[in-house]
Amino acid sequence: MMAYISKLLALPCYPLGLALLLCAAGVPLSFLRKQKLGRTLVLCAGIELYLFSSDPLSYLLVRSLENSYGPSLTFPAASAIVLLCGGETPKLPPRLYDEINDAGDRILYAARLIKQGAAPRLIITGGNVPFMRAINGSLAEVNCRLLTESFAVDPSVILLEEKSRNTYENCVFTKKLLDSLKLPPTVILVTSAMHMRRSAALFKKIGCTVYPAPTDYRVDVPYQWNLIYMFPNAAALYNSSCALHEIYGIIAYKLLGRL
Repeated sequence: MMAYISKLLALPCYPLGLALLLCAAGVPLSFLRKQKLGRTLVLCAGIELYLFSSDPLSYLLVRSLENSYGPSLTFPAASAIVLLCGGETPKLPPRLYDEINDAGDRILYAARLIKQGAAPRLIITGGNVPFMRAINGSLAEVNCRLLTESFAVDPSVILLEEKSRNTYENCVFTKKLLDSLKLPPTVILVTSAMHMRRSAALFKKIGCTVYPAPTDYRVDVPYQWNLIYMFPNAAALYNSSCALHEIYGIIAYKLLGRL
């Protein structure tokens, strides 16, 4: 129930939700005596939506998160590679097979690292979040099938953590798994570059030594300025919303004392 509530409370905090909220308040006022206030709210909604739908602001938000950790070709010795779920699309009709989504670089990178011998084992962490998508089994199982069937990763080196429902639980249950195997809590962490700041900080907070392995970069460096990028577009709005999701997550975890 708390998961539902938190999702609903967050909706007005994202660009589209905030714009709709301002319009919902402004439009009725425009037909009443407070026309000036109503029109101001509608104008603010349009400006806010335009800014977050433009590439310059979207780039700045995403880059502020992605520049936390740079890519690396080599890593120190670690107990395991830890793959955070999120790059998978489960086999649900009309799909015939499990697929990867726009964060699928996580799975590709984890496959590369385990085949290169970066660590002796690969831990896939991710359970099932029923209110988001009803699937049989866990997201970790979906990732495991993709890695073994599509990328020929040896299943004997894969360990599944199937209880977690969010990033914080990814960290807690992965640490418990390492402790149960009497392994040092030293991990190579694979997740999207924009998600790395929050996830790495959480792993460190619970006592893990983390070697970040970011992937799935959304923006290039340096930014290539072009007049056409000043026009609003859905991709920029999506990236802005994803970046704000991470920023809000960092703030929330700090308020809860998890960071």
